[in-house]
Amino acid sequence: MKELIINISKDFNNILGGREKQFVEFSGEAFREKFLDDNFVTYDKISIELDGVLGYPMDFLDEVFGTIARQYGKDLFWKKIDLVSTYAHVIERITYIVDHSERS
Repeated sequence: MKELIINISKDFNNILGGREKQFVEFSGEAFREKFLDDNFVTYDKISIELDGVLGYPMDFLDEVFGTIARQYGKDLFWKKIDLVSTYAHVIERITYIVDHSERS
């Protein structure tokens, strides 16, 4: 089983922007393209460590996690993605986004 561990604050940045990279640095789009687009298919399991970030804009979360859930379906998303955080509210936000995403 191929597993990837991503620590957002260490591997990307501890201050996150909004949705699109054309408007803001450290956007959800930039994170998704760099860490998830190719790796979601390549790896069996992806653990994403969420702690250490100053805050999570909802549009960042939707662009990263909602886009992947809409592309591959929420069942495969939850099979492959493991969210790691000591802050339950961040995981709750992501869970809401993923569970309310319709596959395109």
